Amino acid sequence: MTPSTLAASGVDWSEVHAVRLLGVALAFLILIWAIRRMFGGKK
Repeated sequence: MTPSTLAASGVDWSEVHAVRLLGVALAFLILIWAIRRMFGGKK
């Protein structure tokens, strides 16, 4: 799908970016959690 067809279908880009940011934030949290576990991050 090209951006023009997405725009024609009436996609709310702010919503798309919000979902994408949420996914990135979630992946970042999981990554930090995994690293802390890897190094035994119980302090």
